[in-house]
Amino acid sequence: METLDQKIDAMSEELKQQELKQAHDKWQVRVDELQQIRAGERQPEEEEVEE
Repeated sequence: METLDQKIDAMSEELKQQELKQAHDKWQVRVDELQQIRAGERQPEEEEVEE
């Protein structure tokens, strides 16, 4: 029975880690978007040239 409990605990911990990574990845994508927006506001001339 102990090994079953250990497996359940391990799977639960792995799931938590995956959820944390997904949350972090979503947060990082949003940070990148905001940094691009901020960079675009600072240098609108360069952004127009790139398009």
